[in-house]
Amino acid sequence: MEKNQLENFKSLFVEIKNHHAANAIELGAETVWSTKGGDDIDLASRERDRELLLKLQGRNRFYMKKIDEALFRIESGTFGECFECGCDIEATRLEARPTATHCIGCKEAQEREEGHIPYN
Repeated sequence: MEKNQLENFKSLFVEIKNHHAANAIELGAETVWSTKGGDDIDLASRERDRELLLKLQGRNRFYMKKIDEALFRIESGTFGECFECGCDIEATRLEARPTATHCIGCKEAQEREEGHIPYN
């Protein structure tokens, strides 16, 4: 991969990290965590909101981990290489999914094995 492409991806990842840090998922603690007052429906609604918030925060942490791993691969010179076959991941795939770790062929094979997507 060319140096300017790597710099563009690095800038993208840094921008994503900064954006996520600035817009961390935070709701008013009194709204989500409070169990004061209200009937059973209010309590159930607050519990659902709390569970959703925790799920969103978990997804955010997972995505930030993928961003950090991509930045590490850029620094180590392995960004854009497929984990499975070692071939270069196409630039169009990386543009669509910058944190991709597998070329499209290996990813499709992985999904076939997992049974997530029915292939003909």
